[in-house]
Amino acid sequence: MKAETSSDVTEIKKNGISVRIRPTIKSGTTYFVLDYRASGKRKLVWRSSLEDAKAAANQAIEKITEGQAEVLNLTSADAHAYTRFRAALQGIEKEIDEVAREYAEAYHLLGGRAGIVEVARDWLKRHAVELPVVTVADAVALLKTQAETDGKSDHRQKQLAAALDAFALAFTREVQTITPKLVADYLMALPLRERTKRNHRDTIGFFNRWLILRGYLAKGTDWLDGVQNYTARKLGEISTYSADDMRRLIAAADARILPLIVIGGFAGLRHAEIARLDWQDIDLDENFIEVKASNAKTDTRRIIPIKPNLKKFLEKLVKKSGPVITVVNTTKQLLKAAGATGDAAKEIEAMGWKHNALRHTYISARVAESGDVPRVADEAGNSPQVIRTNYLKRMRPAAAAEWFSIEPVVPK
Repeated sequence: MKAETSSDVTEIKKNGISVRIRPTIKSGTTYFVLDYRASGKRKLVWRSSLEDAKAAANQAIEKITEGQAEVLNLTSADAHAYTRFRAALQGIEKEIDEVAREYAEAYHLLGGRAGIVEVARDWLKRHAVELPVVTVADAVALLKTQAETDGKSDHRQKQLAAALDAFALAFTREVQTITPKLVADYLMALPLRERTKRNHRDTIGFFNRWLILRGYLAKGTDWLDGVQNYTARKLGEISTYSADDMRRLIAAADARILPLIVIGGFAGLRHAEIARLDWQDIDLDENFIEVKASNAKTDTRRIIPIKPNLKKFLEKLVKKSGPVITVVNTTKQLLKAAGATGDAAKEIEAMGWKHNALRHTYISARVAESGDVPRVADEAGNSPQVIRTNYLKRMRPAAAAEWFSIEPVVPK
């Protein structure tokens, strides 16, 4: 405590509280007036002597500090709580009301799911190491380089570039500053169909996870939190082939294109996956086809069983190693590989080549045969929901049995 006098004014300071004492003459008598603030209001207290005024000033400061002053209008319990609150805030340069507001806001945000101290400790744990600073553009370049080094398929590299180059162009900032709202607004503004927006969303999510693994983002960072999940549903009829259509396709195809037709129709691989397939990926002893993660559209390895009828076709075509398909642009070359002349080729041309119809037919027949959508989804490399909306067409078990009974024609 100290008293400071400037002219005739005395100032008492203690515990960060200041009380000014100034002399005043009233009716020829000198009085000493205490001038201070409590509860946001100005207080004036009169005393007849400077000593009494100083004593009153010290009492006022003690009462304000202890939370027992009349001016605070606190009960005894509230006053003790106030005192404990002030003690807990030692070293914190914030007012009591500011601390209370921040606590209340955090409490309501958590909604009882976790304690505030628990959340603070978790945040400190995840941010214990200072993250390196990297821009979106630089991080995209690093990811594309890694995809090339890891031997990702051309399709996958193009997919990453298509989505992330546009993302980097839109966000010329550091990756740590990206928020779910920014991503949501970005996707919403893209002049693309909903299915394409979904592909962009999935790729941005992959980029987010890659950044966490590389240490550029804190664990738990989720750019897609609350971001609209666009549908992957395709518009239009799901195209399939009949068993008679398949027989005509097989009859028209030569050895260069036949593996695409039979593997697509009886194992359900995508055209691009068949084009990347090597004969070493086909095991006719254990009866399965391995689609390596680097060759799969979803970057996930999977095993597809070889049906008995497919095995009979592959036994006639199999080689020790090398690409299963040797022609470029399989869809475009189908009719050309089948032959420019001949009744079978003309029938195929009249029938028309249906994009993805082999895969659609396999999935529809496999589900009709097994009744197990999740299992077929795993074999096909899709989610059950996508299988139901994009690939599955109702097929009777008898039609499925006929489909999987198609075998090579034995020459007479």
